[in-house]
Amino acid sequence: MPEIPSQVMDFRVYNEAKRVIGAGAEITLPTIKPKTYTADLPAGELDLPSMRTENFELEIPFTVFDKEAGEMVSLNNVTTVTIRSSVQKTNTETHNFKYSGLKVTAKGFAKEVALGTLKRSDKMDSKITMTLTYIKIEDGDGYVFAEIDKLNGTYIINGEDVRAGIDKYL
Repeated sequence: MPEIPSQVMDFRVYNEAKRVIGAGAEITLPTIKPKTYTADLPAGELDLPSMRTENFELEIPFTVFDKEAGEMVSLNNVTTVTIRSSVQKTNTETHNFKYSGLKVTAKGFAKEVALGTLKRSDKMDSKITMTLTYIKIEDGDGYVFAEIDKLNGTYIINGEDVRAGIDKYL
């Protein structure tokens, strides 16, 4: 049964205490971009990916800057957030909807805190930008699309440990 992903139905952001954080209506997820090196080949140059990534960031908006948002700001301690979302898919044979999950777990440090604005009877539009040391993206069945731990050298893509061939020689 081919399925077409159609939309994110809803999401929630949880802190380390498993409490729902008052995040806004939209979260900017990180861009995972491998660093490249240029190989000088007989017929020309070729940019090849490496198993190192550029810095990646997670931007979490808050309707109002409150205690949960403030607890994410630390110069000494890593912050862990878990984003759980429900994704709607359409079955192309039956045209019925089906729902699945997408979970993003991230660890990192607050890089930037935008407190937003104070306006009567309105939201603040605060946001915290985290620089990440760890990210894991998996579906509702536990299939790992990506897991990158910059401190421990974990680099899993589509369920495959792509560093396994390297690590066996170290």
